[in-house]
Order: sequence, then C-alpha cells, then structure tokens
Amino acid sequence: MKPLTHVLFALLLAALQAAVLRWVGGGWFSLALLAACIVHQGLHGGNVDGSVASAGIGYVMDLTSGSTKGLMTALAVLLFIVVRATSAAVDVRSRSAFALLSGGGAFFLSLAAMILTRYTSAPEAAPGAALLPRMLLEALLTGALAPFVGMALTRIDGLFQREEAGLLR
Repeated sequence: MKPLTHVLFALLLAALQAAVLRWVGGGWFSLALLAACIVHQGLHGGNVDGSVASAGIGYVMDLTSGSTKGLMTALAVLLFIVVRATSAAVDVRSRSAFALLSGGGAFFLSLAAMILTRYTSAPEAAPGAALLPRMLLEALLTGALAPFVGMALTRIDGLFQREEAGLLR
C-alpha cells in the first residue's frame, strides 16, 4: 500500500508541477521533482518497497515526459540503486544533503536520458550538448525545492507507521 501511495503522490506532484511550470515558466525552465521522490525512496524505503515505488515513479515520469517508454522507469530504478549505495557510504540525514542528492539525481536522470536517447535516435534528431545548461538549471531548481517534497513524503510515511502501545517517549 505504501508504494502505491508514493506513486499516487508522484502523479499528483507531476500534475501540479506541469500546471505551475506552464503558468510560471512558460517553458523557459523545467523541474524534476519526481527525482526527489526517488531519492526519498532510496534513503527511507526498503529494498522491495523502494524499488517498486521507484519503478512506479519512473513510469509516471515516462508518461509525463513523452520519451521512449521504459527509459525513465529503468533510469529511476538505477537512480534508486545509486542512492542506496550513496546512503550506505555517506550520511544524508539533513535537508541540505537531501537537496544536494536530489539535485544530483535530477542531473543524473537528465544526462543519462540524453546519452541513451542520443545513442538510439537518428543523428540529425539526437539531443546535443547544448542542453547541458538547461539540465544544470533543472538540477539546481530541483535541489532548491527538494526539501519541501521531502517533508511531504515524510508526512506520507508517517501515515504508515504504527505506534506501539506501552513505549515511553
């Protein structure tokens, strides 16, 4: 039930992000707030629940991006694995570390999608290195807004934790 709730939150967040970007940015910049959802799964989710939720969030990214189906799903699961490995080596409990990791995750998703699309599409239609400044801006803005997404996801996680009777606080 918890992975499904996270996927539904990601769907709501993607819809909200698209609506706000249409009226605020008008296409000048983009956000990858769903990368923060995947980073949260990597930090706080279990192996099975986190990977299932990450695949679901990646599927939502596939639906909203219009890219090749399965590309963002595979990259989301790969990002989940990278975050799991990073969290084992580095302490990422603070909001600033979460923001930094979310921004890095957004850049990872954008760069990996560009590279894979470049290798699989026709040379005249392949994305180029001119997109790198846009990817960096997307990563910076995602990192700046990631703590708010993290707080919302922490609240959602709180709905699934049971208090044990008899424990002192």
